[in-house]
Amino acid sequence: MKNNPYFKESEFKCKCGKCELPQNVPSDELIDILCEIREHYNAPVIINSGYRCKEHNAEIGGAPKSQHTIGSAADFVVKGVKTEEVHQYVLNTYGERSLGIAIKHNFNDPYAGFV
Repeated sequence: MKNNPYFKESEFKCKCGKCELPQNVPSDELIDILCEIREHYNAPVIINSGYRCKEHNAEIGGAPKSQHTIGSAADFVVKGVKTEEVHQYVLNTYGERSLGIAIKHNFNDPYAGFV
């Protein structure tokens, strides 16, 4: 994993608890973007889901070609920032590029969900 001041490799490990994080996962581009988001908001970025092995991805109903399975995606929240605000910032700053940008809301709590 690319050296950075904010994230540890353990935050991106598959939640299956069985597999190892592949080499060069997460991608440098993903780390760069997450670090920039962290610096923009001056708030912690919490990784809810990083790398997923194909087996775990299938178990949780992930898309068969999910970017999570190659280390190019992360579900995250920014502590203290509304999910919709982060989503708009990411879209305005990065567009959809090769990163799949999506949002999942919890409509009862604007700070819950993930980008």
